[in-house]
Amino acid sequence: MTERPQTPPGWYPDARGELRYWDGATWTDYTARNYPYPSTGGHASGSRISAPGARSRKRWSRRWEFWLVAACAVALGLNAIDMAASPTTNDDGTAQTAAAVDPTQPADHTEPTDEPTQTPETKPTAAKVTVLFMTDQKDGDSWVASDGKEYRLGLVNTPEMNEQCGPEAATFTRKFLSKGFTADAYSSDTHGRVVAEVRDKRGRSLNVSLAKNGLGDARYLEEFRHENADLGRRLDRAFASASRPACRKPAAKPVPLAPKPRKTKAPSSNCMSGYSPCLPIVGDLDCGEIGHPVTVTGSDPYRLDADGDGIGCD
Repeated sequence: MTERPQTPPGWYPDARGELRYWDGATWTDYTARNYPYPSTGGHASGSRISAPGARSRKRWSRRWEFWLVAACAVALGLNAIDMAASPTTNDDGTAQTAAAVDPTQPADHTEPTDEPTQTPETKPTAAKVTVLFMTDQKDGDSWVASDGKEYRLGLVNTPEMNEQCGPEAATFTRKFLSKGFTADAYSSDTHGRVVAEVRDKRGRSLNVSLAKNGLGDARYLEEFRHENADLGRRLDRAFASASRPACRKPAAKPVPLAPKPRKTKAPSSNCMSGYSPCLPIVGDLDCGEIGHPVTVTGSDPYRLDADGDGIGCD
């Protein structure tokens, strides 16, 4: 029995008459219409259209650029593996082996949890401010505070309580600090008082406010300006635009009353001095001649007051 010879792979007309590639065992999906490579001859069985596998291998084998890039990638991969396996040295000279790190994750990456972790918020710590209160006022620029210290306003002076505008300055200061104050102390005076710029709870400077309202003067400004130059500059501007307060004049000091001298009537020209009522001026006179009592107001030249009780001829 003669075996039927096997048809070699190639392009042949199929049952529909369309040129299709035969792989030696069965028909493929490649036809003359969908085959991507051009033919070099007719569509007969001996056509020079290359087989799909053969053309593909030939085209990839000619792409030397692809093989060059592939070789470089392999070389870089081998170098990275070698560096990962080699120990590195720390700053202190100890060996350290590099660990595999996922470049997509941060260094401190941790496994996710069911609930998000809340990072505690760090709030800046505010400096502690001590609020003081006036306990014993001396005048408009000095007082004893709740911390037991006596404070004196720096670079501004107010009148004494018995001077003009002294009571008004003291009242202004007392109301200004009624809700408490803070003191920026920078010196002390010869009386042991704390010299400071004092501010109310709203941050307003009492030193500057007294100057602006005309209730303070610059008596000590130039002498002690060097102790607080910034305050001195602000006081300069305040004094330059100060208003004139309507202060009452201080009450006059009471004058002690002296007893009024007792008025005495001048003796009549014909009456003896030292007697009331009038007795005539004679060489001598006795009670029998007078006939009534008399008040002795002088030296009793007639010797009428024998018992010295101020009444003669009684």
